[in-house]
Amino acid sequence: MNQMRYDWLSDRWVIFAPNRLSRPDDFATPLQASPAVSTAPCPFCRGYEKQTPNPTLVLRPAGADPSSEEWLVRVVPNKFPAVTHTDHHCSDEHDCSGDNQCSGHHQYSSQSRHSGESQRSELARVGLGLAGVGEAFASIAPGLVEPSAKHSPENLFLKRQTSGAHEVFIESPNHVSSITALPVDHVALIYQAYQERLLAYRRLGTMRYGVVFKNYGMDAGASLLHTHSQLICTDFLPSDVSKVQRRMQQYMEEHRRCYVCDVIEQEIQNQERIVSQSEHFVALCPFASRLPYSVSIVPKRHQSQFEASSQELRDDLARITMRVLSAIETEHPRAAYNTILQTAPFDLASQNIFHWRMKIIPRLCKVAGFEWSSDCFINTVTPEEAARRLRARCEACAPCPVPVLGEIGKPVYKTTLADRDSTSISSLSERSRNGGIQ
Repeated sequence: MNQMRYDWLSDRWVIFAPNRLSRPDDFATPLQASPAVSTAPCPFCRGYEKQTPNPTLVLRPAGADPSSEEWLVRVVPNKFPAVTHTDHHCSDEHDCSGDNQCSGHHQYSSQSRHSGESQRSELARVGLGLAGVGEAFASIAPGLVEPSAKHSPENLFLKRQTSGAHEVFIESPNHVSSITALPVDHVALIYQAYQERLLAYRRLGTMRYGVVFKNYGMDAGASLLHTHSQLICTDFLPSDVSKVQRRMQQYMEEHRRCYVCDVIEQEIQNQERIVSQSEHFVALCPFASRLPYSVSIVPKRHQSQFEASSQELRDDLARITMRVLSAIETEHPRAAYNTILQTAPFDLASQNIFHWRMKIIPRLCKVAGFEWSSDCFINTVTPEEAARRLRARCEACAPCPVPVLGEIGKPVYKTTLADRDSTSISSLSERSRNGGIQ
């Protein structure tokens, strides 16, 4: 008999059916990690920088001239953005698209920057600060909250203008497809770029949510081979994110403990679903994984914001992520996958309830009709079996490669937009919660 498991945090059930692995498949072909190789010049490679928009952040080798063409990581606005920065004073009837764009659509325009500063000032005046942005937005900036969920026969088709940002992290000047081909110190530098851009949008004061994700391979949504990841920020909280936030808050209110901290504590005691551990992180296959070989990498000590991480944590995250991705790429050599960095919403009032994590989701199967019709997934590999196989691969992994692109571990010169806030990263650091994993 097949087993069902409950994911309390997302309030979903998952069916585990390993017997379905042996079913016949007339269409069996390996899921493709990479699209067909193009003969056109790659816009992400060194020497083709002019094919991308002007960068919002450039990380260079230590000692490099800030005006030189040398770089290790570049962050640029997406040329085909899912969301753009809009002027929330526009009415729903105003067509802001194409040639009719308002000045507020341009990223970091003087208007949007002034708007963010004035909202922060007003929030500080009412005593909420940035931590209470969500509670005050309805009265201060009504265009920045979710549309009303109230429906009526006369109001069935809700719509609103939305504002956001969409950026691309070009993770190497060299034409490589996976970060596992990069030195571990370089991967840590990529995470530094994640941190700086998330901090920039958190400080802007007009965004509610930011997520960094990677689509590796054609079946994971990648359109370019060159290793890269993306950041999307929005002025609303997506419904699934909002639901998880409410569930974490509910657990905190009922038990006075962080739900994820309690899960980590029990998983480490159990060991059955642990893939790998480092000084600061644990990688595990979640108990009710919706897809085979899914892995979550979670800080052992309570931390709500990835962007508050120290260099020591970024370095350790790079090491364990490289180890897990190498294990997945070895176990399933042609598998596509997504990585998702989930940090606390920008306007979260209490930092105690959220626990950030990195999710790795291999694309080893197709989502079919039952899943789409029910939102109940069928997983053909138990997380215990997936963890056992990946754990063995991790234990057999060679040491991480040494840096080859210069003194990456040392401070680097940075070229950023002129209006970047100079507030110290350390100002966002938070104390670890007592209890849970220390």
